[in-house]
Amino acid sequence: MPIVLRHNAALELSRVEYTGAVYARDLHDHAAFNAANPDWLGFDCISVIHADIDVSAINIANLDGVFNAHRELFEPLNLMFMRRSGWVCESPAGQRFLTHWLARRNADKSPWADVRQLDSFEAAGEWMLLSPADTATLRSGEGFKDIASFRSSAAPTR
Repeated sequence: MPIVLRHNAALELSRVEYTGAVYARDLHDHAAFNAANPDWLGFDCISVIHADIDVSAINIANLDGVFNAHRELFEPLNLMFMRRSGWVCESPAGQRFLTHWLARRNADKSPWADVRQLDSFEAAGEWMLLSPADTATLRSGEGFKDIASFRSSAAPTR
C-alpha cells in the first residue's frame, strides 16, 4: 500500500508510511480521510517516506493542488489543539517533494500543528519525548495497528 495510517494506542502516536508508487490522488484521499475523521488528528504523528517510494507520477503542480485542497479541508474544522507532526525521509526522490511541502506549510503556519523534518527516528523520539524503548518501537513500527490505507486504482491524469 502506498500510504498507510497506523496508530499505537499505548504510545498515543500515529505513524504514516509512504512506500511504493504514490499518486496525488492518494495524498488527497489521505487528507480527506483525516478531515472526515478528525479524532486521528488529535495524536502526534510521525510520517515516514521510505526509500522505495516512487513519486514519478507526481509533479510540483500536483503537490500544490493537494496542498490547497488540504487547506480547504482543514480550515473549517477550527481545530483547538496542538499536535506535533514529524517527517523522516529515507528517499532522495521523496525529499524533493517533502522540501517543497514543508516550505509551503511553514510559510502558511496553522495554529494547530508543529511540523518539522527530523534526521532520524532517534531525533523523532527525542522530539516526541519518547523513552529509548518507545523510540525503538517507533522505528520498528511494532505495535502500530493499521487504521486506513490510500491507494489509487489507476494513475491520475496530468
